[in-house]
Amino acid sequence: MKCINKKLLISLSCILMASLYTACGNAAIRMPFSDFNKSHEDTFNISSYEELMAEAFAENIAVEKEDVLDIFSLEDSSAGILVDVKNKDILYQQNAFKTMYPASLTKIMTALLVLENSNLDDTVTCTSAVKNIAFNDAVLLNLNPGDTMTVDQALHLMLINSYNDVAIALACHVSGTEEAFNDLMNKRALELGATHTHFNNSHGLPDEEHVTCVHDLYLIFNELIKYDKFKEIIQLHDYSTVYHDNNGNDINATANTTNAFFRGIYDKPENVTILGGKTGTTTDAGFCLMLLSQDKYGNSYISVILNEDSRDSLYGKMSELLGELK
Repeated sequence: MKCINKKLLISLSCILMASLYTACGNAAIRMPFSDFNKSHEDTFNISSYEELMAEAFAENIAVEKEDVLDIFSLEDSSAGILVDVKNKDILYQQNAFKTMYPASLTKIMTALLVLENSNLDDTVTCTSAVKNIAFNDAVLLNLNPGDTMTVDQALHLMLINSYNDVAIALACHVSGTEEAFNDLMNKRALELGATHTHFNNSHGLPDEEHVTCVHDLYLIFNELIKYDKFKEIIQLHDYSTVYHDNNGNDINATANTTNAFFRGIYDKPENVTILGGKTGTTTDAGFCLMLLSQDKYGNSYISVILNEDSRDSLYGKMSELLGELK
């Protein structure tokens, strides 16, 4: 009798959730990760209750306004989104669910998991994994096994200068191994409703199965900005600190912002304050940028653009998009 009642309860719950979801716009249910070349138009049969819950959660975080921006547009190969954080309105989106490579925007998920699962004054002790980067042009602090720093120091170095070996050090600090951290990333992504995302590393260096979309990045970033420490870090233009090698010797480290708005290379739009964000660039991912900004009334906005073909184009398009805020 108990088994029958339990099965009946599960069945009724699934039916109820499916009914509610259908009532909210009859949106197609999308696969968390299959073939990254598929567009978000591809649909599938529900394979698990968890996927349904995640998709429903994602769709209800923010909704597109009827008066969504129609002046601004990107190239078909790019993707973008602009969201009013307080009112949960999607003001603009293009290719919002198209899976793309995120490059170092990956590090926002790494930062979220670090803040959720560790203390800022915890000691990060580097393992041999910090040497597991085969890309010659990767941005590295050149950490060695046995080097130590605090979580707070590591977050600053990773987010401001985008050091990839620091991301690995943090991943191993949280989960013990890179593989275990990847599993945690994907589990947390699903919990947040990021159903078009699959992470294969903590840093975003090229991997054909490491993909996301601008809508999913919004979901992750939206959760991350709940942490004051994160917002404090991304507003910094530079950072200096001292960490230690395995013999306790001091090692100086600096981080300079990768945000070209902060560096004065490009002009920000009028009446908009850029609070900070994350950049990312690889050959496959193109030029990527995610920002937290405020309008002249103090309202906050999340904006993301992926896969622009040049830095000039990326910052020009982001400035144009944010310039639509009046």
